[in-house]
Amino acid sequence: MMVKKKNLWITLFVMPCMVLFCIVYAVPIVTVLFTSFCDYTITTKPAFSGLKNFQLIFGDKDFLISIKNTLVWVALQSTFHVMLGLLMALVLRRKPKGWKFVRTAYMIPNIIPTAATGVMFTLLLNPSFGILKSMYGVFGLDMSKIPNLFGNSKFAFWTVTCTWIFYSAFNTIIFLAEMGAIDTSIYEAARVDGAKPWQLDRYITLPLMKNVVGTCVVLASVAMVSQFDIIYVTTKGGPGTATLNLPIYLYKTATLENNYGKANAVGVVQILVGLVLVVLIQGLFAMGKEKIKKEVK
Repeated sequence: MMVKKKNLWITLFVMPCMVLFCIVYAVPIVTVLFTSFCDYTITTKPAFSGLKNFQLIFGDKDFLISIKNTLVWVALQSTFHVMLGLLMALVLRRKPKGWKFVRTAYMIPNIIPTAATGVMFTLLLNPSFGILKSMYGVFGLDMSKIPNLFGNSKFAFWTVTCTWIFYSAFNTIIFLAEMGAIDTSIYEAARVDGAKPWQLDRYITLPLMKNVVGTCVVLASVAMVSQFDIIYVTTKGGPGTATLNLPIYLYKTATLENNYGKANAVGVVQILVGLVLVVLIQGLFAMGKEKIKKEVK
């Protein structure tokens, strides 16, 4: 009787969350899946068209470029940014001189909305009145050769990539929290055995943080698959297709082409890309965990 009563309370507490989940996530996902197989615009009702929308997007060169750009950004975000966050965490954990100021300055950009960050960089790097013009003036360089970093297809992709560097601080916060949870007696025992600071990090800290590193890689990858605001504010996916990714392609398909069926087909591909990346990353770090277990045995 007590068990049934306990299960009833669990059900009552979980039910509101399940209902909210269905309303916010499940229903929209099912709707996207259904309408991706339909001819659907803002003025017409969905009419089943089979795989037509998927044939259209995979036959579009811009769509393939958007997938390529998305995957490159995922690779950069899940490696360079995570490594930068880990490096900063290792440095800040030692509390060097001025570490509180560095920590605060490093974390501040994370409280600024990403769209606002995009606007800020657009103004800073504007060739007419931005910081580049001031630097060219200070060094006496030719003002006519100031590059438009967001407007030049050679620089736009990497300039947009650099605007995300400050958000590696999110990973730093997670890493610092995990480092604080490591038993200090392990470090003390290693110091007694003559271990140097870099050896403590190499043989104790990093192996014990493999799971949280995997978590950060997953979060970074998922964030990049759905990245929209900074790209739209700075380049709108241009110039040409230099910074076009899946969310921008989806947005343009829905708003400019008024083709919601095709846009939802892009959304389905975006969901699948995210799921595949999560499964691959989790599998990769699970293999690492199994290796550690074997070595311990």
